[in-house]
Amino acid sequence: MVVLRDAGPVLEVYLVKRSRTVDFMAGAHVFPGGRRDEADISLAACAVRETFEEAGLRLDPEALVPWVRWITPEISPKRFDARFFLARAPEGQEPKVDGRESIEGIWIAKGAALQRWEDGSMLLPPATAKSIELLTAYPTVDAALQDAASRPPPVAMPLVWNDKESGRAYISLPGDPRHPLPDVLGGAIRRFELTEGRYRKVGAN
Repeated sequence: MVVLRDAGPVLEVYLVKRSRTVDFMAGAHVFPGGRRDEADISLAACAVRETFEEAGLRLDPEALVPWVRWITPEISPKRFDARFFLARAPEGQEPKVDGRESIEGIWIAKGAALQRWEDGSMLLPPATAKSIELLTAYPTVDAALQDAASRPPPVAMPLVWNDKESGRAYISLPGDPRHPLPDVLGGAIRRFELTEGRYRKVGAN
């Protein structure tokens, strides 16, 4: 769930920091979300439930806008088919993390989040970093919601590969020369390098 708010002239996004004890993306800042349960009548209902459990926000399922669909690479030991929704932060509600899976929650400007990721003070998974980069195209929450509602959500499955000469691991997105599919997302980030346990953006060539 990509929860947004207008903070004066700045568009902010809400991120939660995952506990160091969880087995997936420990210590990373991510969007609230989780796995669909049998009791969830829809993906939107799942997103609403997980957002309330992790961040204490009650959202209207009817107000959610499908945005991007991320499918984990075929090589991944754990695979997910993740549907990202956009939502406006409800008025009068203050988020509060659950203290178990999520140990911190922050409102942060999209540019500030990317800067902290690039300088190493914030850990972002590739899909989160790319999604925040895509948000930089929108000046307001209205602009983001309107654009998302105007088209079907693009589907992106990254490609994981290793450079034989350097031994380094990379993730390529559609539009990278190493990826078989053309760009469906936009933005400038096309490739990530895994260095010392962190994913960093690198040029695609």
